[in-house]
Amino acid sequence: MNIVSCPFNFNEFKKIWNSGGLNEDMDVVANLVENNPLLHETLIMQGHALAVLDIKTMQYPLILGDVEKVCGWSSEYFYKVGVEGYISHFLHNDQLGLNEVSKQINAYVPTLKQEQIKKFRAIYDYQMVGEDGLTRRVCQESIALKTDANGNISYFLAYVSDISHFKREGKQHIHLSGGDKNLLFEIINETNTCNQLPLLSKRESEIAKLLGNGLLSEQIADKLHVSLNTIHTHRQNMLRKLELVDTTELLNFIKIYRLL
Repeated sequence: MNIVSCPFNFNEFKKIWNSGGLNEDMDVVANLVENNPLLHETLIMQGHALAVLDIKTMQYPLILGDVEKVCGWSSEYFYKVGVEGYISHFLHNDQLGLNEVSKQINAYVPTLKQEQIKKFRAIYDYQMVGEDGLTRRVCQESIALKTDANGNISYFLAYVSDISHFKREGKQHIHLSGGDKNLLFEIINETNTCNQLPLLSKRESEIAKLLGNGLLSEQIADKLHVSLNTIHTHRQNMLRKLELVDTTELLNFIKIYRLL
């Protein structure tokens, strides 16, 4: 097995996004998510953060919420250093994984119809080291805030939360939705390989939702008028599909990556 040791190259990352130059409508886009005190306070109460990312300049025209709790650095710092500074605090393999995430997003978006762009979501995770020296696993949910005349994303709205409780050592995941078909990928950090994972079937999703509501397997079997063995089989199939250990991990995974 080959171990990935190549350095992360931010210029190559920018090429993936066709980034470069100045964007004259930064203030206009910032106003799309107006610096609303209520929104800011709500994000702080929830321990989450939100930012607008300008693809062309790789800067953040707007940051709200408790970014220091989620990412370990102040919003003032990220205003100064932009996306390159933000990514510089990722673990090395997660930096390389971000390139794979970006490639998958840029392959998926062109398949979307114009009306689907508004429904597009990219949910993925990475680990980063804060100013306090602690490593946090962050989940980022990105939506297309604005696209250019060619349909390319020019601004992202990024919503981030701390998911350090979810232990997935050596792996990252990305869930892409909004198009005719949703996609789920697993990135193996050691080899920097990206593999597509199967999504849950309609019946599996139904069972997972009932499990999330606190129902036991026996109760689900009665509700769906199937045998208990059938429910156990579906549960094992879900764990196998997503390469998870137990039901608790399964429910956490489904919640984090919005698979229902």
